[in-house]
Amino acid sequence: MIPDAFKQYIFRERKAMIEKMAKGEVKDEKEIYLWFTRALPAIVTDGPAGLNASIKMIGFVLKEDYLDEAVRMIHEIAKEKRKMSEILDFLLNFVYDENKIDFTKLATLDLAHKRTWANLKNGGEAILIFFTPPDISYMVIAETEVHLEGSKYFEYVNALHDIFHVAPTAGKIVGRHPTYIFKIKEIWDKSVKAFGNKIYP
Repeated sequence: MIPDAFKQYIFRERKAMIEKMAKGEVKDEKEIYLWFTRALPAIVTDGPAGLNASIKMIGFVLKEDYLDEAVRMIHEIAKEKRKMSEILDFLLNFVYDENKIDFTKLATLDLAHKRTWANLKNGGEAILIFFTPPDISYMVIAETEVHLEGSKYFEYVNALHDIFHVAPTAGKIVGRHPTYIFKIKEIWDKSVKAFGNKIYP
């Protein structure tokens, strides 16, 4: 079972910030910047392009049973120009339901198609390094799955990205980017007080 401390760090504290944003309670932009560190690990890979590290936004994915419904709802929301508060409400009421989350998987898109893509386009191992100043850090070792056209994960992660970055102006979901699903193999607590303790499995 994924450790509760890691769920707290990477999921619940992100959800708490979204709740504050939805209520207009965030007064200091620095607070948001610090929060974003939970979503922006360095993704370390090795392969045809050589050793590489790249910062990419990641998130947990819903359990497979909920993916089709989520994609349908996101496309419906994207048909009209929405206030950010409406998008955040959708996230909180559907996507950020802890009972629907598959905590064994993390996801991101490859927008650049460069060194990370060269190393992971056929799958393989990746290391994700998280650091939130001043002293919190986790290392996740994962096996990578690549999802392209026709995959539920592909449709879901692209739609979730576009609901923020494309739909507010384009009025639709257009993303067709390769999707990485990182299946968690190990979690290490690299925080200052932990000195690199393996906490999962």
